[in-house]
Amino acid sequence: MRGRFTFIAISAVALLAFACADADRTVPVPTPAALSPTPAPVPLAFPKDEGAHENRLEWWYYSGHLQNESGDEYGFHFVVFQSLDPLASGDSGNGQGPAYAAQFGLTTVSSGRHIHEARFSGGEQPQSGPGLSGLQVADWSLSANPDLHTIDVGTDDVRLSLSMIPTNPPALHNDIGWLAGPTTGWTYYYSRPRMAAGGMLELDGQRFIVSGDVWMDHQWGEFFVLGNPAGWQWFGIQLDDGTELMVTQTRNVDGDIDALYGSFIEIDGSLKSIGLNPGELELITEGSWTSPHTGAEYPSGWVIRLPEEELHIEIYPVVDDQEIISTRPDSAIYWEGKVSINGTRAGSPITGDGFVELTGYVFPEPLPWRILSTVDRHVEVAE
Repeated sequence: MRGRFTFIAISAVALLAFACADADRTVPVPTPAALSPTPAPVPLAFPKDEGAHENRLEWWYYSGHLQNESGDEYGFHFVVFQSLDPLASGDSGNGQGPAYAAQFGLTTVSSGRHIHEARFSGGEQPQSGPGLSGLQVADWSLSANPDLHTIDVGTDDVRLSLSMIPTNPPALHNDIGWLAGPTTGWTYYYSRPRMAAGGMLELDGQRFIVSGDVWMDHQWGEFFVLGNPAGWQWFGIQLDDGTELMVTQTRNVDGDIDALYGSFIEIDGSLKSIGLNPGELELITEGSWTSPHTGAEYPSGWVIRLPEEELHIEIYPVVDDQEIISTRPDSAIYWEGKVSINGTRAGSPITGDGFVELTGYVFPEPLPWRILSTVDRHVEVAE
């Protein structure tokens, strides 16, 4: 079961609740609902499943590697969360509709600069097509369709307008694009691990034409979250021989590693699940970095080995400080960063680009409803 969805769901729901509630609104203190029976998975269908679903939580993740005409390198991260959870939307049955949160980060490799911001919005957004057409989160937008994905995001310092064209069919993780756990729920999950990207980047008043490759993840489902010290290390890797690799290592409520698995994707888009059998996948964590913003200590170097593929790669952040702290509350803080890839495959040198996501390393302050002992009390939710 992919652990990435289990931790971030509570972060996203809590983040949306704090962001979208009115300053004087009171909401019932929630208690975990019983999990509904896990449904049998249905085959994914495109373009329909590129769009939004009627599930408790859903997100579209993009992480990319760009260059301008002068060869300057950038890494970017963009995600949109959609929540149909009544607490997050402030709905409480009054029909206000879904709530949205989006986060954006840009790393300039040469200078080590990392810019990040967030946006929030709520309400129904009717779609004109079977995919996702012009989803708006404040002044940011996202469209996701099988033949073309587009984003337009910006801050006071940077704006990125990008078009992304998939180069292969979607990669369905766990072979069918569906994962389930005994206590945390279920999720559909697929990736577009290498989309050809091009567009415009404005940075500090200068405009650049940029191009490169983008990894996209799309997940939706009905699930609950474990929280700190639970979390995961996630790797999305694009190798220069045209193959891709997704690896996830998860931690349980005691902070112990409980799973390591992933997908190896061939040049033609065919996928092989890895980590299901002993010896298929090895992950070694090396080094650490302590955030000056949160005090969290993050892993900061890794080795991944796939013996059957004769693959050995070393992974290091291109910039240490790529922590995403433009979130509410602290439980939503995570590290999402561009990394360098070097190693060997079948004895020959290999390089690549990658993104790593690290969650569950910031010990958050208790959320207000966790402090309260009875379910009939109320808590003030403020901006």
